[in-house]
Parts: sequence; structure tokens; C-alpha cells
Amino acid sequence: MKMNFLATGFWNINELTLPHRGDLYLDAEGGEINLEIHIPNKGELLNFLELPLEIPFIKGSTSNGSQVTLVDCSRKSTSGRMGSVATLGYKAKYMLSGVAFEKKEDIVFSKMQIDIPGIIQWGNVSNYNIPESYIKDGLIELNILEPINIFTCDEYTVSYELICSHPFLSFMREEIVLKQMPSLLIESKVLKSLDWYIDVAVKMKRIIEIAMGTPLNFSSILAQSPKIIYEFENSQQKMRSIKVIHELTRKENMITALEEAISKHEFLFTLNELAEQGNFSHWHKISTKMEPIIELYIDDLYNRGLSYSRHFLNMAQALETYHSRFIFNGKLKDYKEQRVEVLISERPEGLKQRDREFLLGGSKFAITLRNRIADLTLANFRRPFFTGNIHLTDFPRIIANTRNYYTHYDQEQEKKALKGEELLYAYFYLRSILEYYLLIELGFGEDFAHKRMIKRIQPLKDSLVIQAENDRRFNKSEKQ
Repeated sequence: MKMNFLATGFWNINELTLPHRGDLYLDAEGGEINLEIHIPNKGELLNFLELPLEIPFIKGSTSNGSQVTLVDCSRKSTSGRMGSVATLGYKAKYMLSGVAFEKKEDIVFSKMQIDIPGIIQWGNVSNYNIPESYIKDGLIELNILEPINIFTCDEYTVSYELICSHPFLSFMREEIVLKQMPSLLIESKVLKSLDWYIDVAVKMKRIIEIAMGTPLNFSSILAQSPKIIYEFENSQQKMRSIKVIHELTRKENMITALEEAISKHEFLFTLNELAEQGNFSHWHKISTKMEPIIELYIDDLYNRGLSYSRHFLNMAQALETYHSRFIFNGKLKDYKEQRVEVLISERPEGLKQRDREFLLGGSKFAITLRNRIADLTLANFRRPFFTGNIHLTDFPRIIANTRNYYTHYDQEQEKKALKGEELLYAYFYLRSILEYYLLIELGFGEDFAHKRMIKRIQPLKDSLVIQAENDRRFNKSEKQ
């Protein structure tokens, strides 16, 4: 990490102290914000707690007259010598350029625009188009799109917006570059804090990451408040956008690699499908409960280079966690009575005992991974999942044996565990099951989720068919 000097100036910590001289630094690639405050130390070593360890906000004025507000500052270093200058280093969560607030309660906004690089294909719209009569009217036309509503409630709205560039100043240049940046537009009916907006944006970003199957991050953030305005000579007023520097910036080289790797055909769902069929309100309510499951899923996306076993273990743990948090978490006795018996109550009499054994297989004292996988795989007996060359009735047992082998190594279990290509296929089967339930929690109907899983698993089915045909021909030629 390379920190660049940004500005020097005087910084107000609170109303009880005079402004302190200090230097502001910014990470050149990411967005880490550091402030070094210098305090003259004429006598004994400066007390470690001369200033608080945690400071809600610091307002400053730089040497060139600019105003800056640093929000949620934490002490990260302390240094000094007797009779010299003590330096207290702070790391800020946010930096607001061009504005200084008097109180932390004043740092609230009505609107925030958060750019998310790399999602334009997911949005599947563009400001630039080729006109129908392009020979006569030109090669490119600009139609600035209105924000696309994703979610609206009594408190706020979330929209997808595509901000475009246009060289309106002059076309007399050798190179003209057209850009468009996808962003989230969050508008609240009451003024909200930075953390509130970021929390809503992170939940929405998680949804897009699930849809695209790739990690994402934020770049530029602009905030507006009716209290921060431009005033013009004719008494007109306009809200002024405040640039928010933050630590959530993705490096440019990662953005480029991301854009090159994405194909819209791989998406779990698109922007239009989410806007028309999803339920962000429900997701917002359960997001905290879903967080460890999403972390495992997203970790899998961030770390494509993991071993087959690590990918498999992530999916197995995510499904186990999902079942315990959303389906059933309790004692085995209660699980039998409240879950299993209820599930099989409407099944034909001739199948009830078989289904009971399938759902409770291998359990003696507690609910096991095998039980949870069996339950999730059946999907209430409505949507059995594709499990490839592994028979559905054997799938939970084999998954559990494989997980136990890789987490509690035992040579006796080695023969029962999946390895190599079989382990990779099992990972995709588990991921398909998890994605089905993620779609359900996002508000998509069972029919949509089932059809989407069939579509996404089809390449794997084709691969198995090709492999089987290859083995048949190869074995046949060897026998001849």
C-alpha cells in the first residue's frame, strides 16, 4: 500500500481543544484515509490519551483553504520524543471533500449515488445506441436513460442508474472517449447517515454479486443533502454533490480483468428480473441472518484458485448453515416430530417409511449434515435436484462422508470420499442447491428458481453425457 500526501492544515477534534496542525494522506490505489496530527511536546512525553482513541468526526481546513470532514476516526499509531513533537495517527472511515460539519448529527444526507464498476452487462441497458438509419443519422446516438427502479418502500428507494459521459465542450480533438458508469441511486425520504446508505448499498451489492457470480466493489460515491446547496444570483438553489472518499474502492487492474471475464449468459438473474420479480424488502430484513451464508458463497467467488476440496467445503458449510438458520435448528427429537413427520404426512403410505429413513439416515443423537442435505435436496418433495451420476438417495450420505473425510482425516473414510473430478461435480451440485434457495429468499418464485437451475446445470449435464459417450467408445475400442 502506497500512501500519498494530500494536504496539510489545521484540524478541530472537538470544541474543547484548539485546532491541531496535521497532514492528510490517501492510499493511491485503494482509499485508506490517514491523518497525522502533530502536537508540540515541550516537557515530558505526551500522554497517550492526549486525544481520544476514537473520534466521531474531525473537521479541517487545508493550507489552500479547502474544507474537509473526516468521519469515524480510529487511532492507529502514536509516536514522539521528549521535547519534540508527538504524532498521533488516525485512520478515517470516510472523507467528505469541500464541507465541514459542526456536529456528527449534521452528517446526514437525502440521496447517495454509488458507482459499481463491472455490472453494466447485468443491467443490460446502455445510453449509447446504433440508430436504425445509422448511415444517414450517424453511427452512435445518445439517449440518456432514466433510473430503473429496483425497490421502493415508505422509507426509501433503490434504483439502477447509468451515468454517461459526453464530450459537450468540444469535438475538436483527435481522441474522443465515451464512458458510462453503472451505479446505485439510493434516495431516502428522511435524512440518513453515511453508514445507513452504505449498509443498504452493501446489501444490494451482495445481491448483484450472487446474480453475476463474481466479486464487486464500490468506486466513486456522491452524497447530497438539502442543507448543502449552491445559491445563484437569481435566488435559485441547487443541492451540491459531496464527494465521499472511502476504503471500498476496487483497483483499476481488477476492474479491467472483471469486465473481460463477465458474460451476461452466466447470470443467475438480471436487473429486469430482480426489479420485476425480486423482493429486496424481504432480503433486507433477513440479510443479517443470511450474512454467514453469503460470506461463504462470496468467499468462493473471490478465491477462484482454491482447491476442489476447499470449494466443496465452502458449499457444504453454506448449506448446513442455511438449513440450521432457515429450516430447522433444534434437537433431533423435535426435528423428527416438527419437520420430518410434517414433511411426509402428505406422502403416500407406501413411501412414508422410505422417506423417513432418507431424511433421518445416519442420525443418532443430533441433526447431521447428511440430514440437512437430504432435506434441502428434496425441496419439500416438489423440486428434486440434479445430482449427476450420484443417485439421489445416496447423495446426502456421500456428501457427508466426503465432508467428514476432508475435515477429520481418517484413512478408513478415504474410500467413501469423492476426489478429483467427482469432487468438482459435487461442488457444482451443492452450489446449484444453494443458488436455488438464494433465489427463493430473494423473492423469486419456485418455478422461476427451478427453471433457472435447470438452465444453469445444463452445461454440466452435457459434460457428463460427453464423458459417458467417450468412456463407452474408449472401452469398446479397447475390448476389440
